[in-house]
Formats: sequence, structure tokens, C-alpha cells
Amino acid sequence: MSSPQISLHPLLILTISDSHARIELGSSLLPPSTPSYGLIFGTSTSTIDCIDGQECVTVKGEIDVEKAKVQSDLMKAVFPDREVVGWFKSGEEVVKEDFIQHSKISSLFSTNLFLLYSPLTSLLTPLQFSPSTKTFTPLPFTLTTTRPEKVALESVERLQVVDESLRLKGVNDLILGLEGMSERVEILREYLKGGRTELKDDIMGVLQSFQTHLKEEKEEEGVEDLVAGLVDGVGGFEGLGEKLMEGGEGKGMF
Repeated sequence: MSSPQISLHPLLILTISDSHARIELGSSLLPPSTPSYGLIFGTSTSTIDCIDGQECVTVKGEIDVEKAKVQSDLMKAVFPDREVVGWFKSGEEVVKEDFIQHSKISSLFSTNLFLLYSPLTSLLTPLQFSPSTKTFTPLPFTLTTTRPEKVALESVERLQVVDESLRLKGVNDLILGLEGMSERVEILREYLKGGRTELKDDIMGVLQSFQTHLKEEKEEEGVEDLVAGLVDGVGGFEGLGEKLMEGGEGKGMF
């Protein structure tokens, strides 16, 4: 039995690589090292023509088949000649859960093609095709592109995240900023509790809530509401400054 003829468009490789890279770089909702899953769109006649792909929503590591069906319907509404010809996963190897996933996709879209994208640093193209519903067997293939596409694909193939310092620096800076704001609010609370101003008790409550909010690292909109409540309670920023300067002691502490 001859192997099926498969035509793979470079756009599909770039789509899968982009999905994998976003996860590894921390710009996805999924944590790093999590596999990405998606559908392969194209045409299927004498040759399986894989044209494009779309990342799928996953639930506990499995493709949400209901949302995948919606993706397929939307694709056909825009490109009537395209259908789901397979699915893809990024990862180093096939695991037993992939067989269960493959069975669901095959039943829903009547396709037996599975593509495993294994990120590598070598110049060998990191793709494996598997057309069987019972066992995954790699198929030999040749990737033919024009020179500009070849340059882009080789660059993507060699992409591997080895330095997470930039992503971690952003997170650490955010944490330090929140800790600094919390400390400044604590100084202000202690200053007010010392009886050096005559601010209303409800302002103390706002400050307490503000500090708790910062420690819990909640959404920025909530922080803005608390700041607005604090400022309004003392007649605006000018009023806040005047109250803090009353009493002499503790000037410049905040």
C-alpha cells in the first residue's frame, strides 16, 4: 500500500510554530511547556493539501470538540472549499491521551491525519505525519518551498526558548511595584492612626481596603476605584496633601 500524498503549505508550519512560541514565551493563557493543539484545514482529493491551521480551545489538556466544530463551520463559511483534514499538536512525543483525542477528531471530521510538531534546534524539519487511527506511524515526506519561504521556515525551526529572564523581569518588577505601594499605604495608615489629622473613619476603611487589594494583586480597575474613593473623601488630591501636612509631625512620610 502506497503512502498518501500530502502537500503541506508553509503557512501551516508558521501557524503551529507561532502557537508553540507564544506559549513558551509566556504570552498565552497556557503555562510554558504546555502542548498546543489545533485543527488543520485544507482540501482532500487524491492529495491531502494542508493549507492552514487554527489553535483550538482546550479543557484539561483536551480539545473542546464543540468549539472545534464551530471553528470548522466558520472556516467553511469563509472558504467553502476547505475542510478539516487533520489536527496538530506541539510536543516531544506522542502520549496515550493523543490516541483518545485522535479518535474524537476522526469521528467528528472523518479525517485520519495527525501532525506532531517537535521543536528542535537542528536543521531537520520537526514534523511527523501519522495517518492511522490505530497507531501513529511517521511518514517520509519532502518539504518543497521557494527560497524566501525556506529562510523563514529554517528560522522558525531553530527557535527555542532558552532565556526566560525578560519575562521573569517583568513579573518581578510588577511584584516589587505592588509591594512598594503597599508599604507606602501602610505608612499613611500609621500616620493617620496616630491622630495627627482629623480624617473621617471611613477614609481609614478605604486605606485598609486599598492595602489589602494591593497585596492580593487584583485587577487595575479595582485599584483605580479605591484611589478615587480615597481622593474624593478628602476633597481631591489638594485636600489629601493638606490633610497629610497638618500637625507637623510626620511631614514627607508619604
